[in-house]
Amino acid sequence: MKTKGFIIITITVLILALAGCQEANHEAIGGEASLRLHLTSPRFSHRALIPSTEALTIDHFDIVAHGPQEKSVELTSHEEEVVLGNLLIGWWTIEATAYNKSGVALVSGSVKTLLSTKTTTANLELSDLVGSGTLSLSATWDPDQVADDVALSVALLDQEMEPVALDAPVLQTAEGTTTISKELPAGSYILTLSLSSQGVVVSGATVALRIIDGVTSSDTLELVIGDLSTEYTVTVTNKTGLPIQGSVECTPKEPKAGDEVTMVYTPTNLPEGVKSEDLSIHWYCEGEFVQEESDTYVSIPSAGTHRYDVIVNHPTLGSLGSTSILFVMPLGGEGGE
Repeated sequence: MKTKGFIIITITVLILALAGCQEANHEAIGGEASLRLHLTSPRFSHRALIPSTEALTIDHFDIVAHGPQEKSVELTSHEEEVVLGNLLIGWWTIEATAYNKSGVALVSGSVKTLLSTKTTTANLELSDLVGSGTLSLSATWDPDQVADDVALSVALLDQEMEPVALDAPVLQTAEGTTTISKELPAGSYILTLSLSSQGVVVSGATVALRIIDGVTSSDTLELVIGDLSTEYTVTVTNKTGLPIQGSVECTPKEPKAGDEVTMVYTPTNLPEGVKSEDLSIHWYCEGEFVQEESDTYVSIPSAGTHRYDVIVNHPTLGSLGSTSILFVMPLGGEGGE
């Protein structure tokens, strides 16, 4: 698994009017300086499962600085640059937390730096996701298309691909519904569902989701069971965390029974500095893992409707995204639409 990225606040220290001041090793002295903060951070700008774009967009930073002689400074900045004037020379601990427009904390970090005539820069890494939220996902299916032994397998992975414990869902078999609930630390996750009847997988889905502090992420996911009378259609659904979006193209466009089908995933909105070869790409069919580390998947689908999910990840914090496609394979002798 690739390592996480982080948001960086670049801090430039400007020393003004320091004539006659001598620097003491690791101690504050009587000189003063101005601290110029350059706030440069990528914006959370796309959603995976549930959170809106606005909820993931950084609106402002709360900055707290503690220095020598118990001096402290607090401020809120909506701008990319802010100047703290008249700070004592010496060691300063600077903490910053990023918030969205609703005041929900997204990520935080801190750094201890020496403000002096020689030390002029420091990096403050915002790499600690803040707080916890709640996942509340409803899954539905057509109860008339499954047997009485219908079962739903659910798995949850964090961004490091480590499993997260979930209680077994309680199925309302007559209505074809269930609810998956879990309080989770803020972050990105992969949720996989696999619906089976008479011991055979009939439907499933794999989606990326994002949890932010104090927010209940709720949505409904329909598990479609293949219908051979369905016309040949391809539906692309983008569900991304950070701005990694994509599309899936299928060849041939009009398949016949027994044809080999090639599916190719193409990212359509990579963030600056990210290349296609930097992505970790995993393919799932009906919620079951089928291939990894390739943008191309080749198979001979059986007749019916099949759901394919492409999970895309990058070391950047919160970058999990998923693209889904419903693929219909006709019966023998029939071409696609």
